[in-house]
Amino acid sequence: MIGYLSNSIKEFINIDQGAKFFLLGVFFLPSALPISAIFLLLSLFISFKNKKNFSLKDKWDFPLFVSIGIIIFSAINISLINKPPILSNYEIGDVWLNLFNWVPIFFFYWGFQFYLKTHKQKLIFSKFLLSGTIPVLISMLLQKFFIIYGPFRTFYGLIVWFQKPLSNTTDPVSGLFSNPNYAGIWLVLILPFAITLVKLCQRSLVEKTILITICLLIVYLTLLTGSRNGILGILISTIFISGYKKVLFIFAAVLPISSLIQSQVNFFNKLSSYSNFIPSNIVSKISEIQFGFSPRIDIWKSAISRIQERPFWGWGPSTFPYLHNEHNTTFNVPERFIEAQHSHNIFLELAHNFGIPLSIILMSTIFFLLIKSFNIIFIKALPNNKNLIEKAWFTSSTIFFVCHLTDITYYDGKISILMSIFFAGLKCIIGYKSNDKNQPFNSNSSYSNY
Repeated sequence: MIGYLSNSIKEFINIDQGAKFFLLGVFFLPSALPISAIFLLLSLFISFKNKKNFSLKDKWDFPLFVSIGIIIFSAINISLINKPPILSNYEIGDVWLNLFNWVPIFFFYWGFQFYLKTHKQKLIFSKFLLSGTIPVLISMLLQKFFIIYGPFRTFYGLIVWFQKPLSNTTDPVSGLFSNPNYAGIWLVLILPFAITLVKLCQRSLVEKTILITICLLIVYLTLLTGSRNGILGILISTIFISGYKKVLFIFAAVLPISSLIQSQVNFFNKLSSYSNFIPSNIVSKISEIQFGFSPRIDIWKSAISRIQERPFWGWGPSTFPYLHNEHNTTFNVPERFIEAQHSHNIFLELAHNFGIPLSIILMSTIFFLLIKSFNIIFIKALPNNKNLIEKAWFTSSTIFFVCHLTDITYYDGKISILMSIFFAGLKCIIGYKSNDKNQPFNSNSSYSNY
């Protein structure tokens, strides 16, 4: 591990100042968001200063320009032009404040591409991302096994490690995150990179063993969060990192195993009663992955009922919990009421906040970006595992997309920034020219020094 860290430090020293700020921002992202934001903003300023980051002529950038226009006009419309009576007592300033959840992400996406163009850049990023996640793993272990609870605050209260108390052994673990689902999605977004770094490690057996241990910890702690999307993310990572041709085999193996687990829930629950090492909620969460999603369906119906009222410009960001929780009876919402802070579906969330056109534009852009990058990474890729980092990149981006069809962890700033980095990397993968010496599959950018 000493050699691993030494090599990472040497790589860090030899890169330019903007890239250093970017990597420091990535390292502090999960554990100290304000510090991370400072470094990332500095790197963003340097990126925009040194490079033309976007163009109306770029087919991938144009819909994003349109999206920003729609988002801003939607806020203007709901505030000044066509404010519905039901929002008469709502603080419209919150609409404008919540634009910061959306608009800056577009500029992160454009600016961070400057630091993700080559194999080597992506590899160094992966190392810093995994290293920065180690405090997350430690916080979750301390919460679960050492009964160390918070919250712990520093930096004038801007940095908070929540470390919420666990009342019993089946409580989901969240570590420094405020919510177990946030912790779960963070870990599964990192998992493809952790697995890839294990595959690429050519150093001592000790260092490879440490990396394998980190991988296993990520999987185990993801299960402890009790997040169904976390379990789904583990499955997606297994499918894509193990190899595209093994997809059918894995599905054929998983389905009967899943049925067996569901038939043996009582056995595993009984087993967990003898040890808090295997919480019973893990098995129950696995058994619930049947995509019935009854509570979510009721929330989706609630969102759809309001989208129908304002289909083109939406209700404005941040209005969903207000309308859903306090004015649900105003709309013809069928079935039961389920309290929720968001719509639990990114397409519906965008449509509710900004209108159906915006939702279609953004979601179709992301979808086609994934399709295009999949074609390059898995269909046209170089042989001999030259594109393992790119596979990890695609896998994590896919996990983010799929998990946001049933939940929205985007509102955690750490996760939304990481998302912008992932899609920036995908844009770099599909955007290179065949004669560009920095193309992502350049054979000169090998992993031999890892």
